[in-house]
Amino acid sequence: MRITQSITYNKYINDIMRNQESLYKLNQELSTGRKVNAPSDDPVNASRILTGKSVLSEFNQYEKNIDYGLTYLNEAEHTLQGAKDIITKIQELAVSESNGTASAFSRANTAKVVSGLYDQLISMGNTSFDNRYIFSGFKTGTPAFSPTGAYQGDANKYAVKINSNTTVTLGVNGGEVFKGTAGGVDVFQSISDLVTALNANNSTGVQASLDTLEASYKQVSEAVSTVGGRITRLNAVQTDISNSKIDLKTTISSIEDADMASVISELKLGQIALEASITSAGKVFSINIFNYL
Repeated sequence: MRITQSITYNKYINDIMRNQESLYKLNQELSTGRKVNAPSDDPVNASRILTGKSVLSEFNQYEKNIDYGLTYLNEAEHTLQGAKDIITKIQELAVSESNGTASAFSRANTAKVVSGLYDQLISMGNTSFDNRYIFSGFKTGTPAFSPTGAYQGDANKYAVKINSNTTVTLGVNGGEVFKGTAGGVDVFQSISDLVTALNANNSTGVQASLDTLEASYKQVSEAVSTVGGRITRLNAVQTDISNSKIDLKTTISSIEDADMASVISELKLGQIALEASITSAGKVFSINIFNYL
């Protein structure tokens, strides 16, 4: 084939354009720190990067859910532990006033103390977090209990999603833990019955309250254990997600990130190659346009 001046000219132009395109890509890698800046740079790995970043986004949402869940559960655990302490105090008072030496006067005074503790327990049952009553089920805008101990929430329980197919329940339903709606004892009624017996100087009634108070204590204790177990589980999942994120970020980085030392070296070589192409073309064709490319 006869090599014409036009063919030679086009070859030089193509060489220069390729060098310029290579330099553009290297400059882009240098400015972004990434070797894959568009799907066309590496279609296979670009897809892997997008998939990895999508998974990272899901991990971030699960972490937010877990953070919220842990705060919620810690508040519930703290409240229920306080409820246990109050029931323990009431039990101690009941034991003290159940013996035959207790007088009507001491029992009447003790009834006032127990009534105050009852009010504290109602207040704990109406604990709120993030402007939500945590023991009211889905009726989070309504206090869980009335001043007389009537449950005002519903039977539902909040849950958070911690991975693509798993949720963890938050807190404990107030109807279950304080009213025994799941087959337990009515804690508030037990305390109210004790107050009634104390005011009536009814030693038999005071004695009878000891069993229901013990059942109340166990019921709240079980709720504390349940919440504690959920906290432990969320902490474990949080650690797993954190480790998975580190591994995934490392994988994405190995695919996406540019070797900056290599890029700088290639950039220098590319600039030399471009200048050489322009100089060579200028000498061959002796035209000024190559001096401006």
